[in-house]
Amino acid sequence: MTLPYKEWLDNEYRLWGAALSSSTVHNFKEHPQVKRMLGEIDWPKEFRVPLDLYDLDLIHKIDSIGWINPPKFIPGACWRMIYYAQQVLKRNPLSIVEIGGGVGEFYAILRALGYQGEYFIMDFTEVMMFQQKYLQEVEKQTGLQLPQNLNMEFCVSFYALGEFDDELKKYYIDRVVSQCLHGFILWNPHSGASLEIPFRCEIKDEYPMLNPDCKQLEW
Repeated sequence: MTLPYKEWLDNEYRLWGAALSSSTVHNFKEHPQVKRMLGEIDWPKEFRVPLDLYDLDLIHKIDSIGWINPPKFIPGACWRMIYYAQQVLKRNPLSIVEIGGGVGEFYAILRALGYQGEYFIMDFTEVMMFQQKYLQEVEKQTGLQLPQNLNMEFCVSFYALGEFDDELKKYYIDRVVSQCLHGFILWNPHSGASLEIPFRCEIKDEYPMLNPDCKQLEW
């Protein structure tokens, strides 16, 4: 018997994969399914980084990839990536493995903010194929170098890990989380996902989000 949550999750994976397969790196953010999944985020101004710290024109250029008609200003979803990229950089990781990387924009933002270490994204095969095309387009349009090399020292995951079903969650915990010396994970279970965090870490309320089930995990 299929559990309601597993059924919901499998459908989300299917819709996400279908949205990317029917899009290009030049228009995927216009797809209704991608818009729904990414959502509109009104990121509080008090959590935005000072404007003079980074090349925001470069970041805006990265975020504009995927839009036919890009926003004139950096949107809330991108400010959120900037904020968490800054939190990761404060931990001074030498190498990062990301679980569930979307299209790869967080990685590109990290490079734009000055990250120099190794990076690797673990995701579904068809999504990783799209990520490769997206990162190549970022390189073409910005001049950033975005190589991928796997060295499991520091793990990051933004919402994806907490949304997996138990079997997939265990797969990544056994093969990635437990192999990394350090990590910074935002855990966001919803729609029936288990609230259990089955590995040793320091658990904090995610800041500045208001969802009581959303936690910040560090080790």
